[in-house]
Amino acid sequence: MVKSGVASYGPKAAPPKISFEHRLVLANWLLDLFCASSFEDLAKHVCDPIFEGFDEDGVSKFHQCLKLLVERPELPNDLLLHYDENIVRHWKAITEKRSAEGHKLYPKYFQYLCLLFTEIYLDQYFRNPGKLLADLNAYAGRFNAADTAQQKAVGQLLATGLPKEAQIRPYVPPDLRKLAFWTATGSGKTLLMHINLLQYKHYQALHGRAGDLNRIILLTPNEGLSRQHQDEFQLSGMFADLFDKDAGGLFTGQSIEIIDVHKLRETSGEKTVAVDAFEGNNLVLVDEGHRGTSGAEVASGCRCATGCARRASPSSIPPPLARR
Repeated sequence: MVKSGVASYGPKAAPPKISFEHRLVLANWLLDLFCASSFEDLAKHVCDPIFEGFDEDGVSKFHQCLKLLVERPELPNDLLLHYDENIVRHWKAITEKRSAEGHKLYPKYFQYLCLLFTEIYLDQYFRNPGKLLADLNAYAGRFNAADTAQQKAVGQLLATGLPKEAQIRPYVPPDLRKLAFWTATGSGKTLLMHINLLQYKHYQALHGRAGDLNRIILLTPNEGLSRQHQDEFQLSGMFADLFDKDAGGLFTGQSIEIIDVHKLRETSGEKTVAVDAFEGNNLVLVDEGHRGTSGAEVASGCRCATGCARRASPSSIPPPLARR
């Protein structure tokens, strides 16, 4: 690994281009809570397949590893156990039918860590959003100066801080309503999304706001994937249906409406619906991680998601849980 130091680019050389993965403030802030310099640095404690599964008390073996091996002054044992109990409960709920044939499904280490990060974020978001905002901005300030353990682990590339054009602007309250998950193909994003929904509804109910949502909307790239998602929700024991603009008040926030992004327009048509039809507080999920979705379509989907959720209160996350 190259040691950190003062970078010199010469009189004509341009500063190095900062890649997307080196600008992930939220992900690095979460890693910092575990005193980990990178995802790999944290994952090394739990990546052995021997740690998959739950013990006789229903506690994940991943939790035992993190409790014993990872320094985390801001995440005491009882809080970490609380998060683990939620993850295990949600996992069992969505895999009950999938495990019916005798093959038990357990989360992989990267799935578990993703769900653990979501627990931490949603807990802080609902419990004390002001502190979450302050903590993120404090970390972002250090991040811009490349003064974090996560950036120092990269080496000389970020030794002089982020270039002006790559600086992370301060978080504002509406930013807290957005979460995105960037995971590899085949990593189980669909299962994670189902648990993310359960996690969100858990913390919403815990803070007395279970009735705040008008709709739960999943935007997909096309109708074929909409039907695939519908089948997957059924396997997870969650009620979901394809969006029907003539269904009136059928959906009350407890069910999931699935609609492909091409059916959303500024104004309603025979086979389309206006974004303005989705008034109120909406939890919006965006599945944009499939081949064949162009950049223009992704951008359109994000605009539609923002429109579907733009009147949302802090009880919802517009456009949340976008997945690539």
